[in-house]
Amino acid sequence: MSADPFTRFIILGAMRSGSNLLEKFINQYDGLVCHGELFQKSFIGVQGQQAFLGVDRDSRDENPQRLLDAVRAQDPDKITGFRFFQGHDARVLEGALKDPHCAKIILTRDPIESFVSLQIALATKQWLVSDIAHRRTAQIRFDLGAYAQYLKERTAYYDDISAALTTLDQPFFEIDYSAMHDVASINRLARFIGAKTPKTDLLQPIKRQNPEPLSQKIINIEEVRKALGVPILFDDQPPVLKPIIERETDLSRAYICPHTPLIFGPVPSGPDIGPRRWFEGQCATPPKNGFSTHRFLEWQAQHRRTVFFSVVRHPVLRAYSAFMNKIFETTSGGYIAIRRDLENQFGMFLPQGEVSATQDPQALAQSGYGLEEHRISFKLFLIFVAANLANETKIRQDGKWQRQTEILRRYRIIHPEVIVLKEESLDLGLQYLENRLALPPLLAWENEPETAYAFPLHEVYDAEVETLARAAYGPDYEAYGYENWA
Repeated sequence: MSADPFTRFIILGAMRSGSNLLEKFINQYDGLVCHGELFQKSFIGVQGQQAFLGVDRDSRDENPQRLLDAVRAQDPDKITGFRFFQGHDARVLEGALKDPHCAKIILTRDPIESFVSLQIALATKQWLVSDIAHRRTAQIRFDLGAYAQYLKERTAYYDDISAALTTLDQPFFEIDYSAMHDVASINRLARFIGAKTPKTDLLQPIKRQNPEPLSQKIINIEEVRKALGVPILFDDQPPVLKPIIERETDLSRAYICPHTPLIFGPVPSGPDIGPRRWFEGQCATPPKNGFSTHRFLEWQAQHRRTVFFSVVRHPVLRAYSAFMNKIFETTSGGYIAIRRDLENQFGMFLPQGEVSATQDPQALAQSGYGLEEHRISFKLFLIFVAANLANETKIRQDGKWQRQTEILRRYRIIHPEVIVLKEESLDLGLQYLENRLALPPLLAWENEPETAYAFPLHEVYDAEVETLARAAYGPDYEAYGYENWA
């Protein structure tokens, strides 16, 4: 694969979401160029500019591709992009979403903050501040009806983008305004686009236009607080760029060969030991994980054509693995607190005391827990997972039962091309990797044996289990072509 899968990028934001600042940050990375709002209806790129690179507004509006081609021709060796808001040319958005060579960045900000910032900009006629001495201030009356319409249109805009990217299975990078104080976050975003060298610090040429708390910017603050149910509108400090230590990222989960251009990204509750045996056998030196972004970029700079692979599992089998090892199990690594919540909130009946995932079923039967009770418990777990992944519970979404499509999406932020192998054809998939990388066949490799659970899945499985699994993991079935487990 190409070391640089993207040749262009698009920042999908909304007015007053921090896109100007993000553009300034991106333009500080070698090889990246952002050209502003190229498809704003009243100008091209920056306010007042009616033509750019020989393309005027009329020509752009007649055929947007003319401007995109001109931008590409101007910097053929760089990754070029622009900012896009709702109300810009819908043809451009449609093309960018479908384009696998266009990196998609979704920029968000708290909608109340964005709305207030927009109203102040409209009142002061000031959209950008580079010198704090020139900052204009204003208080606004928060129009609840106007905000409701603003929120409806804004939500529809982001929902349409999210739905399109999910359908098209395109990688994208999400960043919120609140994360723009963090150099590590901006480095990850720049690396996703294609920057080779991270920054230790960034210049912040744009000053925050309205650094005061909302309570000082809104005249009718108590009315807003009451109507919108906002309990706290206290001081919020303007973002300050500072490096942070990266912890528990998807990158740190991946295994990397020090001297071979190969990366393995395991899927929690999916195949792990077997693929890692092959992976370790093919690495010239023992593989490492726990990489920071900086360390990963240093490694990648030494390998021009890197291959990232992952292995997915049938959703029913994977859900059963998560259930047995994290909910049913109490003796080693089980989620005791979540187990208790599921018993209380979902009526799950589970054996008490020290319980192992591979426990003798005869011992369980003595406490009144048999196959039928177990089948019901697993079905209740699948009902919980569907609600949990729909953000309808207060229990955390754990990687052990998150959708594989979501885990793979986050891996694609690290490395946009991920080769996805399936557990049931893993032998053939690994042979493909050996051929692609010209690696010697690992003839002694053996996959991990099937776990001898207290109740084998084939005894627990029925048509209702399949239906509940599809309700929870529909995107996984569709993305990876899975049929019914049986």
